[in-house]
Amino acid sequence: MRKKKRSNWIITRRDFLKKSGLLVSGIPFSSALMTSKAKDARRKCRFGMVTDPHFANIETKGSRFYSESLEKMQEFVALMNEEKVDFIMELGDLVNGTEDGSTKHLEHIEAVYQEFNGPRYHVLGNHDLDSLSKEQYLSVVENTGIPNDLSFYSFDRHGLHFVVLDGTFTSDNTPYKAGNFHWTDANIPADQLNWLKADLRNTSYPTIVCIHQLLDSNGDDIKEVNINNAPEVRHVLNQHPQVLAVFQGHHHTGQYNQIENIHYYTLKAMVEGSGRQNSSYAIVDVFDDMTLSITGYRKAVTMDEL
Repeated sequence: MRKKKRSNWIITRRDFLKKSGLLVSGIPFSSALMTSKAKDARRKCRFGMVTDPHFANIETKGSRFYSESLEKMQEFVALMNEEKVDFIMELGDLVNGTEDGSTKHLEHIEAVYQEFNGPRYHVLGNHDLDSLSKEQYLSVVENTGIPNDLSFYSFDRHGLHFVVLDGTFTSDNTPYKAGNFHWTDANIPADQLNWLKADLRNTSYPTIVCIHQLLDSNGDDIKEVNINNAPEVRHVLNQHPQVLAVFQGHHHTGQYNQIENIHYYTLKAMVEGSGRQNSSYAIVDVFDDMTLSITGYRKAVTMDEL
C-alpha cells in the first residue's frame, strides 16, 4: 500500500557532504551506506510534507480529482502519526477556489490535517486565495507556535532552522485575494526579502526553505510557475552557506535542480489522479552531518542520502 517510488532524478550524497564541509578525500562511498538502525541513531530531524491537495467538492477537471484529496490527506496524516515524524509541512494549494467564497472546504481539510499528533505548518498557495483573502485563510489554518496573522515566518526544530516564504503577491506588492491576481504573477516583495536577509543573518543553524511557487526554473517552458524575482531570492539564499535545500510545490509533475550547492526539490501534487494510489507525499530525514534523504510515497519521488 505504501510502496516507495524510486527516482530517476539522480544525484549523490557528495553534494551535501561538500556543502557541509564533511567530505574527506579517499573515503569510499560504500562506507556511507548505513543500516536503518545506524540512520536512526544519526537522525537529527524528520518531517512529513505534502503539496497541492486542491480540495473542493467540485467536479473533476482533467487529471485533477479535487474531492478525493480529503481521503488522500487522511492517509498522509495517518502515516505521519504512525511514523511519529517531528512535524508536517503543507506546501500550498490546500484548497481550490469555489464560487461561493466560503471557508467550508478549507475548514474540512484543515480538520483532517489537524489530526496529526504534533506541530503543523502551512505555505500559502495561489489557489488558497481563489475565493478567499489571506485574512480569511489564516483565520482557519493553524501554524504551530506562529501568530495567525503571519503568512511568512520561521521556526527552529532540533537544531535546524526552517523558513516559510509567501509568494502570493502581485508585481506591485499587492497581497493576493479573490479576484485581484493572476496565478503567473507571483513575487516576493522587498519587505519580505529584507525580512529573509535578517532572518538568515540571525541564525547559525542549517536551514531549509519552504515555498509554494518555484525558485529554480528559468526555462521558457515552465517560467509561469516561477516566482518572478526568483534570481533575487536565490541571490539572498546563496549568501548563506547554511541553506541546504528548498522544498516547493505548484509544479504538479515535480522536479529537481541544484543551483549554487542548494538543492531544490519540487514535490508532486496530491490532487493529480484518481484513487489513493495516485496520491503523493514524502518524509524528509535530516542527519547529523547535514545529509538528508527524501522517502517518497505513492507517486512522490524518493531521493536517498543527498
